[in-house]
Amino acid sequence: MRKLSIVHRLFLLLASIAMPAVGFAQAVTFTATPSPVAPGQTVTFTGTTTLSVSATGAKVTLWFYNSTGGYVGSASQTGINFVAGQPHALSISYATASSLAIGTYTYNLSYYNSSGTGLSGATGQTNDGSFTVGTSSGSSYTITPTPQPADPGETLSFISSLNPGVSATNAKVTLWFYNSSGGYVGSASKTGVNFTAGQSAPVTITYATPSTLANGTYHYNLSYYNADGTGLAGAGNQTNAGNFTVTSGSPSTVCATAVVVGLQWPAVASATSYTVLRNGATLGSTALLAYTDQNVAASTSYTYSVKAFDGATALSTKTLAVATAAATSTGDAAYCPSTVLNAVTVNWGAGIVQLNGSDLWSQTVASDGNEYGFFGDGGGFGGSNSPYVSWGIGEITSSTPGSLSGAVNVYGGINALHPASIGGKASSILAVGPTSSQTFYALGGTKTCSPNPPNQCKGGSNNLNVVYSPGNAWTWTDNAPNWTFCVNGGAPTDFCPNIFLQNGPGYSGNTDGYVYIYGATNLDYNGDGTPGLAHTFLWRVLSTQAQILNQNAYEAFTGVDANGDPIWATGTFAHLGTVMQPVFVDHQVRPLAPGRVVYNAGLNRYIAAAEGAVNQVAFYEAPNPWGPWASIGYFNSNLDNSGGWGNLGQGISLTGWGGSHGTGLGINFAPKWTSANGQTMWMVFSSNGTASASASLVALRGQDMDGFIAVPITITLK
Repeated sequence: MRKLSIVHRLFLLLASIAMPAVGFAQAVTFTATPSPVAPGQTVTFTGTTTLSVSATGAKVTLWFYNSTGGYVGSASQTGINFVAGQPHALSISYATASSLAIGTYTYNLSYYNSSGTGLSGATGQTNDGSFTVGTSSGSSYTITPTPQPADPGETLSFISSLNPGVSATNAKVTLWFYNSSGGYVGSASKTGVNFTAGQSAPVTITYATPSTLANGTYHYNLSYYNADGTGLAGAGNQTNAGNFTVTSGSPSTVCATAVVVGLQWPAVASATSYTVLRNGATLGSTALLAYTDQNVAASTSYTYSVKAFDGATALSTKTLAVATAAATSTGDAAYCPSTVLNAVTVNWGAGIVQLNGSDLWSQTVASDGNEYGFFGDGGGFGGSNSPYVSWGIGEITSSTPGSLSGAVNVYGGINALHPASIGGKASSILAVGPTSSQTFYALGGTKTCSPNPPNQCKGGSNNLNVVYSPGNAWTWTDNAPNWTFCVNGGAPTDFCPNIFLQNGPGYSGNTDGYVYIYGATNLDYNGDGTPGLAHTFLWRVLSTQAQILNQNAYEAFTGVDANGDPIWATGTFAHLGTVMQPVFVDHQVRPLAPGRVVYNAGLNRYIAAAEGAVNQVAFYEAPNPWGPWASIGYFNSNLDNSGGWGNLGQGISLTGWGGSHGTGLGINFAPKWTSANGQTMWMVFSSNGTASASASLVALRGQDMDGFIAVPITITLK
């Protein structure tokens, strides 16, 4: 299977596929100030922790021990509210005893809930750090810049414990900043600082980085000054006192519609994963640089956080306020706009119409280069409703886009090369293999009727299964006596497939050896009367006939790992139905689920056409059969049925829709007519009702839409 680089696989994620965050209690590194601390002086421990559990009114305690392990005291911060996965700053002060001996002391860290018992899920730390009691004979310093990395234009805080080695009143401390080439870029100072010789004092220096500051690592020098601005004699000035990093690491929105928010962010140095939170609640983790959240409401404000991790170590947290748009009257595309392809436009003026009484017209290209289409309930190419067949196959031989010259019916229909012998319906067909050994497969079901001949049995069967024709498109065999995918009235979680992925003549474009099949649950496919939540699932099977007909050979998509790679499950159909996860979700009241998916070699993308009623069509693209999907065209009708796909329902009231006006649209790709560069594709569609008098395709106005109707679309590039 063709796959793009990781750069092109950024949008992953359906919220329903998101990987859960791994539970952790982030290691806390405390800064003790002042250091050393004089006996009887208060020392303050500052740090940041991130817990995998939430808690209200919690307590954090440090327990202090001398060099021989003897307990000397403790200090706590109380009333803390933790949100799982969200960083929380800690500040714990400890008043040392005036009798505390000179030396080095260690401390342990513990978490407690509001009742005083240990906080479940929050692991403490032993030998968490140390601090020194006494005086220093020389200068010392610790400087911690935060946040790290910082964005250009973001304010940095340098949280420091400084001991210049001399006493001073109202002193000034300055940090001088330089780029990697030694070029000066700025400075920041803190004034009015009092120092006691031999003791460290807490000092915080802030620096507003210029918005034009380039990404990179910067170092700083440390200087001390008297109140009058002269250098502080004897102070331990320091060159190359530390570094900080600037990177445009904050997330930004790809889109923020009424139904989806897409986030993206630049890589953070040494980060191995990113955890995404919304309003403090963890949504998922990924190693990629983007995330898609489909569980949003219209006209709502959210705060997203992106936490960068190196393993379990938190590197940075970036936040972004997002306000979703109001819902549109036609609904909104289920995914963000594509960053690779621009838009779909339809050339209705170039459309063709052959009203032959037949519908469905699922298409596939065989290895002989010809296109074969399934038609039902009519006479096929050049026919009408008489002669009538319910299961027919037509063949397009012309390579001229939009030309049906030479089109013939190879199985059933008028002037058929081979008479049809079965009835029923197929939702999708696929040709696999070279001309010498190609096999045609259909997803559908056959049926027989009495007293009518079998080939005139209207409607499909009550099950979905594989029907196949080895070597040609006119010797069909039903696999239903062996096994079926789903049966109307069966288990709600059963997989009901209705789409074969199309990928080159004879499926020759596929390189991983698998046939990919899309479908829905039995509950959704056969209908429970509940609109919305269109879920599309994906199964695969090795492309040999023996495997396609082997019930134990199928695998179900169950999600993606942190790198965006698919995870597949094996087992019985009953098991796969309970573990499969959707590759496409549309949560709207009028959802549009993919009806066809084809690999477009010219664009190196998978293109999906989603459909609903006759004027409801949407187009999506993805780098892989499982996504991540992005929108390239949305043609949904207004609530009064105007607009949408070709104005087919224009002027027809919602209460009048259905019956003589059709109930749905069957839309298909005609891959034989796709241009070499992939930017022009042809869509074949049909329905069982009458087009509106103002349909965009003039020849179709007021006509019964049972037939082979085709129109070219153009896909423009970014």
